[in-house]
Formats: sequence, C-alpha cells, structure tokens
Amino acid sequence: MKKVIMIVTNRYDPDVRVHKEAKYLVSRGFEVEILCWDRENDYINDANEEIEDIKITRFFPYSKYGTGYKQLKSFCKFILEVKEYLKDIDYDFMHCHDLDGMVVGTYIKKNNSKLVFDMHEIYELQGNKKKTKYLIRLIVNYYQKKADHILYVNKIQKETSNQTTKMIYLPNYSEKKLLGNIDKNLSEKINISYIGSVRQYEEFRNLFEACKNMEKVRISIHGAGIAFKDLNELQKKYNNVTTTGVYDIKKLPLYYSEADIIYAVYPKKNIQHMNSYPVKFYEAIITATPIIVSKGSILEKFVIDEDIGFVVDGDKINNIKNVIEYLVNNPEIIYQKKNRIEKLKHKFTWEEIVGNLDYIYSS
Repeated sequence: MKKVIMIVTNRYDPDVRVHKEAKYLVSRGFEVEILCWDRENDYINDANEEIEDIKITRFFPYSKYGTGYKQLKSFCKFILEVKEYLKDIDYDFMHCHDLDGMVVGTYIKKNNSKLVFDMHEIYELQGNKKKTKYLIRLIVNYYQKKADHILYVNKIQKETSNQTTKMIYLPNYSEKKLLGNIDKNLSEKINISYIGSVRQYEEFRNLFEACKNMEKVRISIHGAGIAFKDLNELQKKYNNVTTTGVYDIKKLPLYYSEADIIYAVYPKKNIQHMNSYPVKFYEAIITATPIIVSKGSILEKFVIDEDIGFVVDGDKINNIKNVIEYLVNNPEIIYQKKNRIEKLKHKFTWEEIVGNLDYIYSS
C-alpha cells in the first residue's frame, strides 16, 4: 500500500477540499495521513484522530491567527516537529496544501517521494502593492519548479505560471453523493445561511443590521474562523441570528437542507476573495440553493448570466436590505432560481472531476 503524507497549516476540522481528496485516495487503496498545525491549540486533546480511514496528526506550536510575522517562529517550529515526526516513516507522496504547506513539504521531503503542490488560491493577489505581488509571484514560481505535480483551482493560476506542463485542474466542486440529493426543509421564514470559515466580520454585521427588523428572515452562520468570536458576541443583539461555530462535516446536508439562500459576500478590498470560486459556491449549486454574491466579484457574471442568485454591495446596509426585502415580498423568485440551478448542477460534481488526481497517483 502506497502512503501519502498531506501537509495542512490549519487545524483540520476538517478542511473540506483536503478531506475530499484524502477520501478519494483512500478509496483508491492509498494510506493517507494528514499532518496539520493547530496553531491556537483548539484540539490539544485530539492530537491523533481517524476520520473515514484517514489518519490525522496535529502539532501545536502556539500562534494566534492573523499575527503576521509573529507567527514565523511557531511556523518554523511546526516544520521541525513534522520533520522529526517523519524521520523514520516511509512515504511515496508529499502532498502540500497551499503555499505555506508547500514551504513545509519542500524542506522536509525525502528524495524518493513525489512532491505535490496543491494551490488553493491565487497567492499573488494577496499583495496590496505591485512590488509585493511581484515578490509573491517569484516565491510561487520557485516552489512550482520544485514540485513534481501542481493542482490548481482557477484558470488565472495557470495563465500566470511557467510550469504549465505539471499543472492539473481540480476545482472545488462538491460531492454529489453527500449533497446532491438533499430534501429542502420548507419554512415560513427565509433562511439565509453561511456555511464555512468565518473570516469576514463587517459583511456579516451589515447583513445582521439589514435584516434586524425582518420577522420573516432567519440568519444562520455555521463555521468558525478569525471573525467568529466577535460575531458570536454580536449575534446576541439580534433575535433572528444564530451562530453555531465548528461543525461536523456530516452536518453539511442538514445545514443545506435548511438553507433557502447562501450568503457568499466578502470584503471588496480582498482581491483574492473577489477572484475566487469558493467551496460554498459549488455547494450552493449542487444543493440547488440560490446564492448572494459580492458586487464586482468574479462570481457576479456567472450568477447573473445563469440567473441563479443575487448580487449585493456588502459595504452598503441599504443595498442588502433592499434585496432581502424584495425576496421577502416575492418568495417565489427563490424557487424560480432554484429550478434554474437544478438544470445545471450536474456539470459541477466532484465525482466527475476528482479522477484528475489519477494523473498524479497512478504514476
């Protein structure tokens, strides 16, 4: 049995894309172990787990999220701890998720293993200045050259690379088996849901404010992240908002069965988010759930062209309020858009695309 080591620089609770890839490889007969960094020590009592035959091993060099360069010392410690852990373990593939995961894997990889760079994002878009973008591009180029194989999720990643012969497309489509056949739980209220990592505080606060006097609207925020603690405190001021925090991935079908609309609105100043196709976008499609996206985002054109959702300016409370009030007064619009999604959702299933991993793992 060939062994795959996956490197993840989050706490894995779980990371949806990583989990789906790992499950597929296990189904193909590989042994998969995920080594992850729980930087805020939330799972200190769960250093070792097994989920669906996937082994998870967590490391705990402490560092608070969002502290920038202050995390560097802890990151280096994570690298050294992983290197020490693997010194007597044989493996065939080192599968590195995201750029920081690739930094780890490149440093510790054994010479007889294949190195996979799984690019979840367009990294140079994280820079605000031209020089910063250029520097990040140089760094990405360096690690792409080191990789034996590169997975990408967005065509921009391939257009900006000089290592295209190594690149394999694996977008964040959702599993039909898990979410493709759920039954919607009808309610008298419109349930606006967000399901995923909670990073955007202002956009949610504006949504709460826009809907605070709407008796026929319920807001559900499922997931944890750097903005969760503040949002969890804020939601106490509203009688129609619920925040659940960390959730078991097995609850995804339940959360989507309760959702009438998915709210995928991100900060306009974050170029990365404005040019990304998030997991929840494809989850909304596979579950035939209309979606609200950010004005000016790459998703806007798709949503408008296919007529499967709505567009708002996340900075403007009145704009959000007008859209939600329109839906409250015209709930049939939600069902019309749901029917349109039903006609196209078969084009975006994980089962149809995950086989692209075989280009790497059949070698």
